[in-house]
Amino acid sequence: MRQVGGEYLQEEGRLRGARPRVKAVIYPFDLDYGLAPGSGVFEHTAYGGEPGKLALEEGYFTTGSWTSPVMQTFSPNLDQGISSWESQAGYMDTRVYLRSAVSAAQVANAPYLSLTSAGEFPLAPYFQVKVVFQQTIRTWAVDSPEEADTFTAYAVNQAPEAGYESYNADGAFPGYVTKLYFEGRLTLAEKEILDPGQVRVELAQDFREVRSGDHVLVMDNRQGQWLSGSGNFYFLGGAWEGKKLALCHGWELPNGTVEWLLIYQGMLEKVAGMAHGWGDRHQVQLESQDWIASRLDRLIGVPSPEGQRRPFMRGPYRSRGELLQTIPAQVTNPVKVGSGSATLKLLGTYRGEVSQNYLLEAENTGEIGAASFRWSTNQGQSWQGSGLATAGPENPVELEEGLAVYWEAGVGNDLVAGDRWTFTAEPVVYQYQIYGAPFESITTVYLNQEETQDGVEADKDTGIILVTGRSAQVEARVVKDVTTHPVDIMADLLEEVDLSQTMHQDSFDLAKSLTANYAIGVCFENLTASQALREILQRCLYDLWLDFGEIKIRAYLGED
Repeated sequence: MRQVGGEYLQEEGRLRGARPRVKAVIYPFDLDYGLAPGSGVFEHTAYGGEPGKLALEEGYFTTGSWTSPVMQTFSPNLDQGISSWESQAGYMDTRVYLRSAVSAAQVANAPYLSLTSAGEFPLAPYFQVKVVFQQTIRTWAVDSPEEADTFTAYAVNQAPEAGYESYNADGAFPGYVTKLYFEGRLTLAEKEILDPGQVRVELAQDFREVRSGDHVLVMDNRQGQWLSGSGNFYFLGGAWEGKKLALCHGWELPNGTVEWLLIYQGMLEKVAGMAHGWGDRHQVQLESQDWIASRLDRLIGVPSPEGQRRPFMRGPYRSRGELLQTIPAQVTNPVKVGSGSATLKLLGTYRGEVSQNYLLEAENTGEIGAASFRWSTNQGQSWQGSGLATAGPENPVELEEGLAVYWEAGVGNDLVAGDRWTFTAEPVVYQYQIYGAPFESITTVYLNQEETQDGVEADKDTGIILVTGRSAQVEARVVKDVTTHPVDIMADLLEEVDLSQTMHQDSFDLAKSLTANYAIGVCFENLTASQALREILQRCLYDLWLDFGEIKIRAYLGED
């Protein structure tokens, strides 16, 4: 849309002689422009391996291009288009062109229009796209300053200071264009607009109440333009579901041009009230919901299609962990060193909180029940118990933490003095998940509200916390990222629901500069965007409101 100029404001103020105008546009309709392997004419270029990516061939070239086949919009009613792309062409200048005509045969004779990213252009039913890479600078190395010409860049030793200066072109080599996208738009005939409808959006400044601004646009249907089986059907070759409706108000200026002011954007929800029979009013109603209100009703922090929780997080936050699984305590099989024939058996479940190595040693030679043993947890440096009688399965000997042992007799002497058995007991491990990973860091872990690092392992990349030896209510203070200013977080929330283009950037920049020291952390899960914004606004004292399709913000600094 064009910016409102002084002529528009002057004409709007006139009480007589002014001619009001109205324009309704339905969009977006994705246009297939034919970029694919082997499609079109490639000159020193190639398909980039993903939709919308065109890359230069490997090597050094001063120019490259791709020309698409002649493509069809599949709806003869699309009359406007918008293009966008991102250039990483390095030393190349990137230009995108388009030409269109009412028939495929006429496209070749139509002139190319030079496009701008995010710019509008007129569109006919058949079109062709051309992308051109053109070298704008050249660079090479020379051995001495005398070899340089006016185009050469070179480095000179900065002695007695150390070092050299070096430069390179921006972008990636050999260069490419990515996210190349074309969108068609349908402008409804102004003479067919019977009633532009009323525009209403109710939104409190703290976003505590959002009422959808439902809108009804009444259109003429005398030619069957809105009958899906008609050859005049507006959406011939396309679908209206999920499309937006933009309504613009304007005044025709004395020089014949019209300055348009966008006053409403909505999401089409229903084509209703259709009448096209004898004696009926030949009209149809396009029912839509205000675009901003509908997007603010979207949930953020929703689970993935597989059910994985994905909260919306920014900055530091204290989150509660969810128990994923319990890894049972384990005890290794005893390893024996000695000549006795008895076999050591273990009973019970280890209840300790740390990993523990055990050593059992026969103190004398004899049969089970007659021989004695001692046991240690530090490789025999000291003994937890000694002079203990060995026993069979009917009377096992308890050690500690739920473990007990007994022996099974063998052939010959069951135990010989100095026989040793070693085994290791591993405690139970509880695995908890802090959702929202990866994180910048996990600074603190709390078990039952108490800060601790004992027996705790935390992985910031996965959000997994392992607690060894005991179960507890687990919480962790995590840092999601460095975004902590509430204005930046609100901007991210709006971007999350595709409303970043509706932000009045100057007001957001001013609000942030006036509250530069503000810092918060947030975690929102299965919450509408409007509710999330309200939570921030109530705590940080900002006003956020809508003004003719723009979201504006103001910091409250104590003024009346």
